[in-house]
Amino acid sequence: MRVIPILIILCALALFSFHPANADVWIPNNEFDAYYDSNGVYTVIGAVKNTEDKAIVPTIVINVKDDNRTVSESYTLSIVNPSKDIPFKIELAAIQDKSAILEKPEVAFVPADHDAMNVDVIYDRALVKHTDGHTTGFIFNNGTVPVFGVKVYAVIYGKDAKFLDVGKSVETIEKMEPGKKLAFSIYPDATLASKVSYYSCFALGEDPTQTVAIERDGNKYHFTYLSSGYVTDAKFDNLQETITLTARNPFPDTEFVNFMFPQESQDQKFSVASNGAPIDFLQSKDPDGNWHVAFNLAPKSTSYVSIGGFEQYPLLPVGNYRNYFLIIIPVAAAVISIVIWKRKTD
Repeated sequence: MRVIPILIILCALALFSFHPANADVWIPNNEFDAYYDSNGVYTVIGAVKNTEDKAIVPTIVINVKDDNRTVSESYTLSIVNPSKDIPFKIELAAIQDKSAILEKPEVAFVPADHDAMNVDVIYDRALVKHTDGHTTGFIFNNGTVPVFGVKVYAVIYGKDAKFLDVGKSVETIEKMEPGKKLAFSIYPDATLASKVSYYSCFALGEDPTQTVAIERDGNKYHFTYLSSGYVTDAKFDNLQETITLTARNPFPDTEFVNFMFPQESQDQKFSVASNGAPIDFLQSKDPDGNWHVAFNLAPKSTSYVSIGGFEQYPLLPVGNYRNYFLIIIPVAAAVISIVIWKRKTD
């Protein structure tokens, strides 16, 4: 049995085109590992290196042999500037076998249309590793515009530069003005705290998602989307359990839209129709369990879209998930990680 949850891979630069990784974009063997964390969850850690001469957005596929099956999961990471790394930490709760085998990862990438956000970790005496293994420091917005949902990610090393873990700052920084300096702190997994020697840190940018509120069964239902076109006139049809909306692309090139819906069940199956006819789309789940439904918008088009697959009695609140997405989406990835998603071919 092969389990392959496909993540959002949609290319707006050209219809479903991207680059397989090469010697310039890869995951070093000595920076790729897995362990069971303090909660007993199988956790894969690593770092993608970019030695291309341009910023990229990498997509990785993790393969794990678990007893008599192979579990494969795909994730698109944040923008990586030239000569920089992007760490990742992926929890695979489905892995139960204590002798599971982590196989060689797959890496692909697309060029980013801009560099990562201009927010830097300040490397000075204020960047401190404490005796309990956690680190604290400051970040600074060198840019000329505010950034939103900032998180600091770190590769964590042990003695003799041994790759131990990947960490993420615990603070929720919803907005950071130009010239602003803010504190952050990162903690390793408790099972590794005593082994930490040093951190390699960097900051990631902003969240450009849009949140729409519509009425569903007499309540406010919020969903989030990201698009290089325009979405209007969204409504929920309580009889059909569908969302209808208008998606416009006034531009001469193919654009995209990616909708993010809170999970109602693990086996939800969405459908998408445009102007009354079914269309190709990509359904995937992000690392935190939220569903993504993504598809292209034809050049200079207006599409009347219907999205089905919602459940009649969802087992979750219908609240505003914008702040939740600010926390879970690596911020600089937000624009690009949706623009470049592309269907993975076998």
